[in-house]
Amino acid sequence: MITIHGTGCSMTDNLYTNCDFNSREFKKLMSDNAADGGLLPGKLVFREDFERFIKEPYENVLKKIAGEVPNYRNLGGVSVVSLVHAAQVLEDKARVSFWGAAGNDDAENGNGYFLENMLTKFPFYKYHLIKKERPAPNTDVLSDPNYDNGHGERTFICSPGAANNLLPEDLDGEFFNADIIAFGGTALLPRLHEKLTSLLKRAKGNGACTVVNLVYDFHSELKLPGEKWKLGANDDAYQYIDILLADKDEALKTSGAADIDSAVLWFLNQGTRAVIVTEGSRAVTLAAEKGVFKPLEIKSMPVCEEIDRELALHPERRGDTTGCGDNFAGGVIASLAGQLASSSKPDIRECAVQGITAGGFACFTFGGSFLESLPGEKFKLLKHYEKAYRKQIAEIW
Repeated sequence: MITIHGTGCSMTDNLYTNCDFNSREFKKLMSDNAADGGLLPGKLVFREDFERFIKEPYENVLKKIAGEVPNYRNLGGVSVVSLVHAAQVLEDKARVSFWGAAGNDDAENGNGYFLENMLTKFPFYKYHLIKKERPAPNTDVLSDPNYDNGHGERTFICSPGAANNLLPEDLDGEFFNADIIAFGGTALLPRLHEKLTSLLKRAKGNGACTVVNLVYDFHSELKLPGEKWKLGANDDAYQYIDILLADKDEALKTSGAADIDSAVLWFLNQGTRAVIVTEGSRAVTLAAEKGVFKPLEIKSMPVCEEIDRELALHPERRGDTTGCGDNFAGGVIASLAGQLASSSKPDIRECAVQGITAGGFACFTFGGSFLESLPGEKFKLLKHYEKAYRKQIAEIW
C-alpha cells in the first residue's frame, strides 16, 4: 500500500465570506509598497505586520471590513488541506499521515481546540501534532465572491503562532519512511523552510518521491522586497524535488523569471523533475524532464468548463476560492500515488487532470476542507467533473 507523509502549513481558518475588496474601507487598508503590511487580493499578510500598518486595534478594523464574527470555520493550511483531499479520494488505497504544530491554547472553541478536533474528522492514517508554547496557528480569510469578474478572490491575515516553532528535529524517522513525502507551504514555517534542502535530500535518500507546494514567501519579501526568493538556505533545494507546485506569483518570485514558461524552464534546469504552475481561474502550465515522470515539453491545460458552467447556472452553490490551490495539490498527490501503484513512469498530465478537477470543486465549498457525510463521498462527486474534463480536453491530449 502506498504511504504518503506530509508536513507544513496547518491552521484554523476563520472565514469571512461577504467582503468587498472595492469598498472604500478595504481600499484604505491596501498595500502601498511591497511588503509594507497592507492587504492585497490573493496574498497573505502576517497579523503583526498588518497591525503596524493600520495603527489601530486589529479587531476594530476586522469588524469594519469583514463583520463581527466569521461566517464559517474550517481546517486550513497548504499542507494539511492537500493531504485531507488525498486521504479522502484514495480511501483504503493509501495511508496518509500528517506532521504539524499544535498550540497551547486548548480552551474549548479556541483555535487550537478547533484544529485538533477537526483533524479527527478526516481519514488520516495518523496525524502527529507537536505541542509548542505558542497559540495555535490561525488565519482570518477575507473573501470577495464577486472579485475577478465573479471568479472570486480572498486575502489572508495570518497569525502563525506555534508554526513558527516547528523544527526539523520534530520530523522523526517515521516521517521519512514513505513512498511520497510532501512539503506544503513551508515558507510560513521559517525554521522548517530554511532546512528544506536537507529535509528533501533525506527524503530522496530514503527512496521517496518528493512534492513541494509553494506558498507566498512573505518572510523573504519582508527581508528583501522585490528580490528573488530562495528555496532552501542556499537556493539549492530543486535537485531533490520531483514535483514543484506553485501559482504564477510564487513561480515568478521563486525563479526570478519574467513569465510562466521561463519559470518552468528555470526550475527544470535546476534539477526539478516536474513543474505545475497555476494561475487562478486561467490555464495551468506543466512540464516534466527525465526522471520519475514521462518527459513532457511545456504544455498548457485549461480549467474545467463543467465546473464554471455549474457555478454560473447555480450561483447559490458557490462557496469561495479558499483552498482551491491546496486541493489542486491534493489532486496531484492523489494521482501520483495511484500512478506509482500501477506504473513505473507516471504521467504529469494525469496529475494535472486530478489537480484541476479537485481545485475547481473546492469552489463549491466554504473553506478548503470538504467534510464528507460518508467515506468516499468526495471521490464519487469528483468523478462527474473528471469525466466531463477528460471529454473537454480529448482533442488536445
